[in-house]
Amino acid sequence: MKRIIMCMCLLAAVFTLAACSGHEASTEQSIPKAEEHHEKKSVHPQIKKEPDTSAWVKTKGTARLPILMYHSISEGNSLRVPKEEFRQHMKWLHDHGYYTMTPEEAYLMLTEDREPREKCVLITFDDGYTDNVKEAYPILKKYKMKATIFMIGNFIGHRNHLTEKQMKEMAAHGISIQSHTMNHLELNGLTPEQQRREMADSKHLFDRMFGQRTSVLSYPVGRYNKETLKAAAASGYRMAVTTEPGAASRDQGLYGLHRVRVSPGMSGAAFGSYIQNVMN
Repeated sequence: MKRIIMCMCLLAAVFTLAACSGHEASTEQSIPKAEEHHEKKSVHPQIKKEPDTSAWVKTKGTARLPILMYHSISEGNSLRVPKEEFRQHMKWLHDHGYYTMTPEEAYLMLTEDREPREKCVLITFDDGYTDNVKEAYPILKKYKMKATIFMIGNFIGHRNHLTEKQMKEMAAHGISIQSHTMNHLELNGLTPEQQRREMADSKHLFDRMFGQRTSVLSYPVGRYNKETLKAAAASGYRMAVTTEPGAASRDQGLYGLHRVRVSPGMSGAAFGSYIQNVMN
């Protein structure tokens, strides 16, 4: 009799243990892993408020904006502007009352035909060279100017290119980090799907890295075609810039905006005349 009672107790214990084990397995499957939860949070950028444009005024006709195009702040070729010349350029803008825009402000200006009461420019740098933080950034801070750096996703931390830490330091002080694709390939030589991947992967990277909605794309080497324009829109950008010369206007299409290339050899005064001529 004792043996029968012991066997019944043992069977009950086994069934109870099995039920508990099944409940634990079910519970473990229903709880998301910490790593998965973190990734889910990181791909949903914070929605930043639109700029305060309450004091802006209507433009005379369609808005036109000089988007200045720099690359390296150094010496050596036609894409490099020496530090002293860059300082003179920024000083001229400061002394003549120019307002330096964020990409978000530029978008509103170009789409709504409204602008601040001051004259405006959007300052941009392509490629994300280290000298942007070492040479340009201190000058921009001195004159309290905003600017935009178009960074190549897969070049972050590479030789002569910005690190994530450097970009985040600048982003905290008025420098916007936007997309120059993942690998800096000439887009018009890629298939539509390859183009979209270059753009979408870069946007996703910077959205996550900076908690933003990356809104502007710069086409590498200025190369693009009809498929590029479609891919830029499909990837979620609000606008894209080219290397076509002149002031930007929505008449060019928001994914084909022109820029004002700044080459070496211009003093502050020559730079000023250049900007004024662009707008005339």
